[in-house]
Amino acid sequence: MRFINELKNTTFISSSGKTPQFQKFATLFRNDMKKLLESLGATNVKISTGHFYLSGFFTSSNGQIYYFSISDVRFFPNSPMLLRTAKAYDDYTGGSNGSIPLDNSFEKNMEKAIK
Repeated sequence: MRFINELKNTTFISSSGKTPQFQKFATLFRNDMKKLLESLGATNVKISTGHFYLSGFFTSSNGQIYYFSISDVRFFPNSPMLLRTAKAYDDYTGGSNGSIPLDNSFEKNMEKAIK
């Protein structure tokens, strides 16, 4: 996935606003994540961009809602993506926390986690 290469190859500059570096990463993440989730049968993918972090919700093919979040990429670029079940698209506390490493196994691990 392109966003993983971008994350590995970029040192994000800290700023009080969203930098062009982060905006590029966020666009790659959004495009890659939507494409992957849709290929896995997920629907209603919602992705939000925060101050150097991303989060969102989607519904898997079996009807389960999931919440995901990537920590602040300036300070935690090697942190895995948080993934957990949710009851609704405003349930930020949800079920048990799981994690998906942001590496070349990302697609396989996402498929396993949401099936």
